[in-house]
Amino acid sequence: MLKDCFKNYVEQAKPYRKMGSVALASLLAFSYTAYCEGVQRTLPVGIPTERKLISIGEPSFQQVSNTQINAKIVANFTGRKYRLGPNDVLTVAVYDAPEFSQDNLLVQPDGNITLAPFGAMDVAGLTIDELQREIADRLKYYLNQPKVTVKLERTKPFQVYVTGGVLRPGAYEMVTDVSRIQMVNNQGFPGVLMERKLPLLSNVLVAAGGLRYDADFEHVKVRNRFDGSAFEINLLDLVQNGNTEQDLFLVAGDSVEVPSLPTPYAVNEKHYKSMLGASFFQKEIPVKVVGYVNKPGLYMLDGAQSANLNSAIGQAGGYLATEASYAPHKVYVSRVDKNGHLTTTTVDPRHEDMSLRPNDVVYVPNKITPRVGNAFDYVARLVMPIASMAAGANNWALLFDPRRFNVNVNTR
Repeated sequence: MLKDCFKNYVEQAKPYRKMGSVALASLLAFSYTAYCEGVQRTLPVGIPTERKLISIGEPSFQQVSNTQINAKIVANFTGRKYRLGPNDVLTVAVYDAPEFSQDNLLVQPDGNITLAPFGAMDVAGLTIDELQREIADRLKYYLNQPKVTVKLERTKPFQVYVTGGVLRPGAYEMVTDVSRIQMVNNQGFPGVLMERKLPLLSNVLVAAGGLRYDADFEHVKVRNRFDGSAFEINLLDLVQNGNTEQDLFLVAGDSVEVPSLPTPYAVNEKHYKSMLGASFFQKEIPVKVVGYVNKPGLYMLDGAQSANLNSAIGQAGGYLATEASYAPHKVYVSRVDKNGHLTTTTVDPRHEDMSLRPNDVVYVPNKITPRVGNAFDYVARLVMPIASMAAGANNWALLFDPRRFNVNVNTR
């Protein structure tokens, strides 16, 4: 605005400067400056003012970037209409008519709000746009072309049902009351505010313990029982490509179904490694380590950092302390599918590593020299009973042999 006024001043002052009238040019400059400042002060709220000089004809990179970023941020929200229900809190603002505006309108359990001068209004099931039009139509009796804005201050808690390939399937309540979340966060639970602030699909999966390793995370189904809408979500696209449109904004009536693969052997190794670091994937991988290690047993590996063979052996104390230099050429990893079939994979831990899955069994074999000794011990254990039986049979034969009592006596 000031730039346009300055241009007008330059055009108006040209004839006076040509005539040499500095006083008139200065007076004209003062009047235009005062006028422009007055216009600048009286700009209505909401009209953007110029904050920095931008060369004419050159696009603002910052403005273009912000527009593109905002479009991406709201992309996964615009596809769904939020429908009002009990415990929603609304604010109704009527432009140039503050007597009709009201703050903190609570939707009652019966779905009504009390809005002056109409009294009770049934808003349950309406979208924000539908309620704005409804209020504007009613205000036409009192105002000429009323402009109404309805703001959703706080959304109602609602339940989302999660079934299928998660660790803890069931019903989960989504609470979006920021004040309550902040209170919980202050009690010593860091991360709660970040994970529960928005009713996103990823947050529900975190609450459900995360996806199982054999979940079909490329075909997650979200259905709404109220409006019949259905979505198919590819969470692998969210993790690998950062496609936030796959992180669906959930609403009341939604249910999440995570299908499982027909068999754990259908798990794609590359996709499994990509999902291990996701916040909504199971965080702990139970693995059993047995054999030639210091502390054989069951260990819970961190899925994001240590779900591999060498980390599992390390958590088991490594190879036996008496054989610190021992590094086996072969380690066996066994896993069982849902049908009870056992498969074993041989890995050389000196040259390669392997991603482990829940319930894998890692067997570290003994050193070659002890194994030879064990073989002789085994043979000895087999031979000793046979030798004992043979010796016993010989003793019994001698005991009952009648000839042992015969004495040769020479008689003459």
